[in-house]
Formats: sequence, structure tokens, C-alpha cells
Amino acid sequence: MISTNNKSEPDLTRKNTTFSFQDSFRAHFPIFMLLLSVVFAAFGRLLFAPLWNPIDFQVLADAHMLVQDPGSMFHHAGFYFSQPVLQLAFLAEYQFFGINPAGYIAVNLFIHTITSFLVYMLVHLLFPSRKMAILSAVLFAFGVGSYGKVFMAVHQLESLLLASLHLMVLYFFIRNDHRRGGGLRSPFFVLGLVLFLLTGLTRTASFSLIGSLLAYKVFFNRGRGIRAVFSPDLLVLMGIGIFYYWAQHNWGYHQGALFSGSTTVKNFTWLSLKTIFRYLTLMFFPMQNSRLMDTVPFFINWLFDARAVIRIFLTLTIISYSFFGFVFGNKAVRFFIAWTFITLLPFTGITETGSWLNLNHLYLTSLGFCVILSAGALGTSNLLVRRRWRRYVPYLFPLSFVLISLVLTAKFDERNKFRAQTPEVVEMRERLESFTQGMGPINQLP
Repeated sequence: MISTNNKSEPDLTRKNTTFSFQDSFRAHFPIFMLLLSVVFAAFGRLLFAPLWNPIDFQVLADAHMLVQDPGSMFHHAGFYFSQPVLQLAFLAEYQFFGINPAGYIAVNLFIHTITSFLVYMLVHLLFPSRKMAILSAVLFAFGVGSYGKVFMAVHQLESLLLASLHLMVLYFFIRNDHRRGGGLRSPFFVLGLVLFLLTGLTRTASFSLIGSLLAYKVFFNRGRGIRAVFSPDLLVLMGIGIFYYWAQHNWGYHQGALFSGSTTVKNFTWLSLKTIFRYLTLMFFPMQNSRLMDTVPFFINWLFDARAVIRIFLTLTIISYSFFGFVFGNKAVRFFIAWTFITLLPFTGITETGSWLNLNHLYLTSLGFCVILSAGALGTSNLLVRRRWRRYVPYLFPLSFVLISLVLTAKFDERNKFRAQTPEVVEMRERLESFTQGMGPINQLP
């Protein structure tokens, strides 16, 4: 009989742990490199675009002033409950890149790669199919659902960084629940808690993260009753989230709903509900009334003219899929359907008329869309497994969205380069160059 007090046992455990880490690295690192290649192949052209967004000029001017006196960031309480992570990130970028936009866009694309890899890890954790995890991550990497607009400006680092931190917290929270039963002393929970503090410090959109964690507990809890859902780990994060919401409301950056004061609660709720489904249909049918429609082929204009009817049928389809997905889908499908709605809630009170929707707000939401597309394509393909080449036909549907994303990205890039040549933007760029070279003050920037 082998003694349990054998002194060599800890060494064997350490060796097995190292071997397990090496296996995990060998299995997942090629996926990261694949996603990195996809992102820079699809959006590498954005690196050559000049500064065009008025907000970017102000961000770079602020970064230049902070470089002169970095300690000024810490002089007010609001800094600690507003956007310190974002300010420090822009400060570090400015130290490396100055006012050259290529470096900032490269960082945006790299963070998007990390987020895409987190999508792969998260889907792989919740679904038994590795193919589905890879396909979902590749679709997300191609910008399906958000269509690349979020990568094109310097200040969009905020949205990308926030999304990456949110997915990290979600992944470590779920990993801790799987490996350590949701224990508070687990390194997974401690790391997730630290990252959650960073997301809370960045913006109040941590509401959607807490909602997603609660949805996970509802669908995946191993016990019964309310105690199984509101476990200690979730209660700790909810408590910190409530504290930061209060602190941000009093001292930090705060932006409420933009509906007018005359809007009643009933109208606000109805308009917000409509905005949710208008955003969801925008992922399927990314057409809005803009100048891009002036340079598209004639058949695209036909689709645009029929947009009212198309959106009605898409809305009915989304409602139907959401209902039957909740009734007949597995736990993971239910979770990602809930994720899609929860991550849109912070953006439903943005506009009273609803005449224009921001594709940037679909960045996190598009994760659920990519998972649903992957599940549909793989499920249908499995039904046609004996049909030789026909089993690949279902993949044409997600492929069509990849092509749409690439075309829209190219169109947005052309529009941005045109804006960069307008007299107003040229003047702002010249003032920024003079200011950063110490040749005078920077005035009249938006």
C-alpha cells in the first residue's frame, strides 16, 4: 500500500498542474493567433486612416495636458469613481504614440482580439462543442452584429476595454462556480473581483454585467430556491456594484436617460422596449438612413425601401425565437438570449425619437448574436451530415454576415477619410499639432 504521507506527492501534483497548463496553452494559443490574424486581416486598413473624429482631438489634447502633470488626475474624489482606468490607458497610449492614430487603432484591434478570445473561452466553457466556440469567436472577431464601427476612433478604447473586462469577470465568475463551487477564497473569485472593481471604476455599465451574472445563476445554479441563486459570491459583487453606482452618481461620471422631462413612465417604458427590438433588428438588418446609402448598388436601395416590412418580420422572428429558445433551449442558449437583452438595457433611454441607433452599443450584445448564428449553422449542418457538400450550405448564412461586416467597415472607413479632409477637421488637426508641440493654446475644440 502506498502511504498518503509520501513526500513526493506534492511534486507530482505540481508536475501534473504544469502539464495541464501546457496542454491548455497548446490547445488554446493557436485559437488566439487565428483570431489575431482574422482581426488584423479584416480591419488592418483602419490603421492608415487619419484622425477624423472631433472627440479624438479633445481626448489627445487632454492626454497631452495630463502628461505634463499626471498627479492632477488624483486630486478629486470623482476620479476614483469615474474613469481612472480609461484615463490611465489613454495616458500610456499617448506616451507611446503621441498624436499618431495608427498606434491607437492597433491597440483597439488588439483588445478586440483579446475580447474575441474571451468569447471563445466563455462559449467553450458553457457549450460542449469546441467548433461552436471557435465559430462564435471568429464571427465576433469579424465584427458580426456590431460591424466594425467601434474600432475606428481613438476614444472607442473605452467601449473595447470595458467589454473585455466584463467578459473576463464573467468568465472567472463562471470558472469559479464550476471549479470551486463559487467559493469566496478561490483565486478565480479574487481575480474576478479585482477585475470587477476595474469595470466599476470605468463606468456604470456594470449594471449589465451584474444582470448577466444573475442570469447565469438563474439558469445554471446547482441547488434550489433563492439561496442557490443569490449565493455569497454574487451577493459580494452586487454589494460592490451598488456601492459604486451610489459613488458614481454622487462623485463620478454620470449620464442619465436623455428622454425629456415631459415623458411619462409609461411612455419611457414603451419607447425603451421599442428601442431594444430596433437594436436587435439592426444586427440582422444593418441599414439606417445615412449618406452611405448614396453609394450602394441599386438592389441595396430596394432593400432599404422595403425596410419597414423587413423590420416587422425580423421583430416577429426575434420575439418568436426568444420565446421558444427560453422554453425549449438548453441552459446555455437561454443564458445567451438573456445576455442579448440585458446588455442592451443601458442603451434604451438614449433618444426620445429613436431616429438613429449607434452600432457601437451593439458590441457586447453581438456576442449573443454570434452564438445564436453559430448554434443554428452547426445544428443544421449536423442534420445534413450525410449529405456530403450540402452539409456546408448552412454556413453560408453566417458567412453572409461576415461579408456585410467587411463591406460596411470599408464604407465607414471611406466616409471617415472623407471627413478627415473637410476644412473643419483639418483645422482641428493643425491646432492639435501646434498645441502638442508647445506652439500655442488649443481653443474651440469640441
